[in-house]
Amino acid sequence: MGRVSKRTFAPAVAAKETKKRYKAGIYARLSSDQDRDPLKGNKGSKNESVEVQVKIAEKHIEELNREGTERIEIIDRYTDLGKTGSNFERGEFQRLMQDIRLGAIDCVVVKDLSRFGRNYLETGNYIEKIFPFLGVRFIAVADGLDTGHRGSDTKQMAMEIKNLVNDMYAKDFSIKAKQHFRQRRQEGSYVGGPPPYGYISVMTGGACHGNKKIRKLVPDENTAEIVKHIYKLFIERGSYAAVADDLNRKKINPPSIYRKTGKVFFDPEQGEYKGWDKGSVERIVKSETYTGKLVQGRTSITARDEKNRIHKAEEEWVVKENTHEPVIDAAVFAEAAKVRERLHERTKSHANPTEGCPIGENIFDSVLYCGVCGRKMTRHSYVKTHADSRKARLDGYFCSNGGQTKVECCPASNRISKAELVDILLPLLTMEFSVYLGKQKKYTEIVKEQLWEAQAGIDAKVRKAERDIAAVKEEERTKYVEYREGSITQSEYAAYKIRQEGRLKDLSRQKEELEAGRKNLDIVSGKYLAAVSALLRLKSGRALTKEMIESLIRKIYVYPVKRVEVQFAYTNELLGEVLANG
Repeated sequence: MGRVSKRTFAPAVAAKETKKRYKAGIYARLSSDQDRDPLKGNKGSKNESVEVQVKIAEKHIEELNREGTERIEIIDRYTDLGKTGSNFERGEFQRLMQDIRLGAIDCVVVKDLSRFGRNYLETGNYIEKIFPFLGVRFIAVADGLDTGHRGSDTKQMAMEIKNLVNDMYAKDFSIKAKQHFRQRRQEGSYVGGPPPYGYISVMTGGACHGNKKIRKLVPDENTAEIVKHIYKLFIERGSYAAVADDLNRKKINPPSIYRKTGKVFFDPEQGEYKGWDKGSVERIVKSETYTGKLVQGRTSITARDEKNRIHKAEEEWVVKENTHEPVIDAAVFAEAAKVRERLHERTKSHANPTEGCPIGENIFDSVLYCGVCGRKMTRHSYVKTHADSRKARLDGYFCSNGGQTKVECCPASNRISKAELVDILLPLLTMEFSVYLGKQKKYTEIVKEQLWEAQAGIDAKVRKAERDIAAVKEEERTKYVEYREGSITQSEYAAYKIRQEGRLKDLSRQKEELEAGRKNLDIVSGKYLAAVSALLRLKSGRALTKEMIESLIRKIYVYPVKRVEVQFAYTNELLGEVLANG
């Protein structure tokens, strides 16, 4: 009886084993504006919602499973919203590819090829090369494409033709979109992003526009008066910073925060106050939009490379007068333009060295910091003309945060002149290194020997890391051969690749750290010898130089009322250790 049971059970097991099983990932994409017909919007397009696309794919998988020759299990659904089909830099698509590499997915199902991608070369590369190499079946439901046992040469050719058409559609759309937006600009419609500070945008239409909808700017009752205040104050004070300080004292939110919160004034619930700066004020007083004029089309982007903007020549701009209600009178804008021109001329004169008094080297550039907020101090260099017409350049340093209204971390003004700083540092340096000023030879000999030994040790570790990296790569080549020969499965090979990548990263990081240490030794050696040279110059009583400062000092902190804190680059402990070994 047992033998009969065995004979009837065996064929059933064999039948189960012949059924092919797939782990499917459904991919859906909702087009960005670059992927829609600009003249039709969404009407009449085949750009179904991601929910509809997913349902179409699910229904097709159910039909395939009912046939009984295979079993497709849906593992996950991947949906990209508002993403162009012209490239594959999409978050959910990249997650799908990661799951494929891990072996979690071996079948990709899409509603049609256009949802997968509109770039002919890249789409073809995935379907014809990448997916077959990874052992992935690809199904495009509406196009009848199935690279599994249902695939055929005829369908492959149809896929290539459709793929090419999609690519041509994407390129053709770019041209149509540009023409459409230019036409809208010429009609006086605002086609930019968020409206400028002081305005809101509304959709209007009528016979004067041929019953077309026009996006129009309308003064914002909450902020239009603030824009007028900005212009008035700028003309009176002649300073971007003075206007920014006034707005910050009143705790008025800058444009970016107003757009985000809708609140004109700072609310403590926002957290930290992020105020106005000179740049945000300058953008407002330079914008002709506030006079009722639209200047659009200055830049453009491409669907293939959305991050880079192309700046157009001025003759390509679209300029329309009287497109919306002005916030600023033309006379007020012209007066503000005169102030801007005066500021520009003044800045140009500051940019060039005064004749006979060139700007000298900033010897404290890399070491001087504000002791209150920690910000690097800024040099202020100017020329003083004496009564006898003799000119002299004077340098001073100040903290840019000191006394500002945008930030409150450094409320007090913090300044010191170069002459005052040098007068403080020279006796301090002489006192700090007085014990060591006569022992430079001992420093040089002993430190050179110690650095050579450390260099040899690092070189040996770098060579070992290089041997380990070479061994890992050789092992990887062997595993790849095993995978291609079928000795290991795709899942095993994918897991191995992930482990190998981790090992290679660790080894490469070790090597980089060792090489960085080796470079650091060279830097330390150079700095130490420079310190010895600086000590000799200090002993001879020469003036302070940039090399001397950077060799002996790590940081200088300046506090209000000319108080100074110095951190030395070579401490007493290091110098004492060298002397003890000598």
